[in-house]
Amino acid sequence: MKVKLICSDPYQLLLKDFLKARNFEISEQAEVFLVENGEKIPEEGISIVFNPQKIDRLISFLENQLLNQKSKEENSLQDHLIGQLDENYKIISYKEIILFAAQNSIIYARTAAKKYRVKEKLYQLEEELAVEGFIRINKSEIVNILHIKEIVPWFNGRLLLKLNNKKEVEVSRSYAGDFKDFLGL
Repeated sequence: MKVKLICSDPYQLLLKDFLKARNFEISEQAEVFLVENGEKIPEEGISIVFNPQKIDRLISFLENQLLNQKSKEENSLQDHLIGQLDENYKIISYKEIILFAAQNSIIYARTAAKKYRVKEKLYQLEEELAVEGFIRINKSEIVNILHIKEIVPWFNGRLLLKLNNKKEVEVSRSYAGDFKDFLGL
């Protein structure tokens, strides 16, 4: 991130060292300004005004922002899993996955084009991927809600899901309540 410092010399030196050590770029073409209280605040960009007597608060704030940024970067690296097709492995984005299915104790991730074997267990995927929009629909399948085209009320309290890949899967009666809650129905 590019940062411009608008402050007196002692704070310039302190903040430059602090920011450079944490991979911030000090630049005149910055969008973010660290402005000492009493200095002129630029009209463009984002300005963070700090009190020189409380510079420790500014440093603490910047540290927290860095931690949040690192956490976001780490999470963005975790938006996929590894699938196996024959002898080859492929990195599959969660967005590509239509559903996970268990067949003969083997878990598969189905995309629009292929079916990949994955090492994770169905219960692990159910827990970990709920925040990504995946929900369990029966004993052997977890579906990505982004790939549901239509939800049809079905017999005996069940639901039929028509997916974007023209396949149809059934939400069992025992999972229908959780499914409806998940979607806010």
